Amino acid sequence: QTSTAQQLSLPAEDEFANLSTPQITGYMWTWFGNAPWFTANGGLSTMKGSLMEKLGVNLKLVNNNSVTTFKEKQLEFAEALYKGNPQPTVGTHFVTIMGDGAPAYLSALNQVIKDKFGEEYMVKGIAIMGFSMGEDGTMGKPEWKGNKKAMKGAVLSAVIGDGDWALQVRDAANQDDIPINPDPDTYDPNAINFVPAPDDDFLKAAEDAIIGREVTLKEKDSKGKLTGKTITKKIEGACTWLPGDKNIADKTNMVKIVSTKEYPNQMGTLLVGNNKWMKDNRQTVVNMLSAILTASNQIKQYPEWFDKSCLLANKSFCAANPDCEETYDYWKKYSVPGGSMVKNKAGVDVSIGGTQMANLADNKTYFGLADGNNRYKSVYEYFGKIMMDLNPFGFKDNVKEITPYDQAIDLKYLKSITDISQGEATATTTDYDKNKGNIVAQKSWQIEFLTGSTAITPNGKKQLEELFSAINIANNLKVNIEGHTDNVGDDNQNMSLSQGRAMSVKNWLMNRSNNAFPDARFETQGKGENEPIADNNTLEGKAKNRRVAITLTE
Repeated sequence: QTSTAQQLSLPAEDEFANLSTPQITGYMWTWFGNAPWFTANGGLSTMKGSLMEKLGVNLKLVNNNSVTTFKEKQLEFAEALYKGNPQPTVGTHFVTIMGDGAPAYLSALNQVIKDKFGEEYMVKGIAIMGFSMGEDGTMGKPEWKGNKKAMKGAVLSAVIGDGDWALQVRDAANQDDIPINPDPDTYDPNAINFVPAPDDDFLKAAEDAIIGREVTLKEKDSKGKLTGKTITKKIEGACTWLPGDKNIADKTNMVKIVSTKEYPNQMGTLLVGNNKWMKDNRQTVVNMLSAILTASNQIKQYPEWFDKSCLLANKSFCAANPDCEETYDYWKKYSVPGGSMVKNKAGVDVSIGGTQMANLADNKTYFGLADGNNRYKSVYEYFGKIMMDLNPFGFKDNVKEITPYDQAIDLKYLKSITDISQGEATATTTDYDKNKGNIVAQKSWQIEFLTGSTAITPNGKKQLEELFSAINIANNLKVNIEGHTDNVGDDNQNMSLSQGRAMSVKNWLMNRSNNAFPDARFETQGKGENEPIADNNTLEGKAKNRRVAITLTE
């Protein structure tokens, strides 16, 4: 990738900035996706020579890994604002969360805020500063890697409702016949089962997998009905993230089954702030974003800035823990896009960690400002639907509705910022010509066409909307489209028809993306009637054979 951005000077090591502007606060997880925030600031406090100081932003960052605390702090801030304090010193102005977690987080918090203070005090996402690019994923049995159907009946430990859990749900939905059991206190032998990690801690999810913790669950039969019996099962894998994945690799023979390396658009580091305060302090918000996204581009482009961010990650995340193992070397090894390889106990290479910075150009692409294809809207709406459909822990009983995307995201600040290096940043892209053909997902889609035609029916377009959402999230994967027919009609005609239908699907997806998907991402092929998956002697079998098979590869 290229960039015309000049290399900027780094902030001071230990000299604090002397700013008279009101201090704003931000809460962040231990996640390298936050690197542009603390690097632009020079650490947890604004430092001399930092990008924040240059733009007059007086910022205090707090490292905290509790979503509950985030909500409490943003609610406390909204209350102080509502009571007439234009610059609250309680609570927090901003937090960062995983983008796929935003539908649940924003909807739950905004419902309380609207009821207590009114809609103008809602919280909204305004930009991203990084992506999980391999860091989050499922660790499990080696035999699952090449045969994901072998995961049926498995029990995984996860922070249910979290992004790592949602990633496994998304990947299962991209496969043929791999259901998800939505009930964490039951066991379904024909589905992937989840049990809640102790204390909702992703590291304890990893520990569950390492020790093979036993759980007693209510048994379901082959049709998903309760039998009235209980069954004891061992936890065989975990949905977790760095260093949970590393801990599992160090102590077991498990490998990474799926990760955000394949689904990079799912987990952007979303910056969320109070709508009223942001509107009243627009220039401060624009200045902070300008500093963040300038820092992101510097980290992407220049090794000195990446090194500085790794040093500051150690200081920012280990400030209160002198025994912290997450050193400068640790972050430097595991924070590169795609992660780094370590050997598990069996001596097999496992990819661990992986984070990608998101600069201004990446943001414009992600939110559809550059090409009209809003990747994040697909993420937000899909995972909002998942929370309502699977209803983890009675989510929809407590949250009346998912905050609509247009009310959840406000891009006006992003549209106003500039990279203060006076250069143009370049967005990260995927070179699909380097695709190795390793299968990540396979699924047959019953896309309806007019009889004997390549024209897609309205019902078929509903299916294609689901497919579009899937591949818009799985941005790094190549899309192989195969058309299939039943055995009615001439062989040659069926071959031609199946090829035409595969091309119709490709063209529909390209048009739906506003032609943002590169042509090299797709391969199409017609198989005619040659590869049936059901009995062509029955109407039901014929219907199953009239399909479009989608294979996603890396």
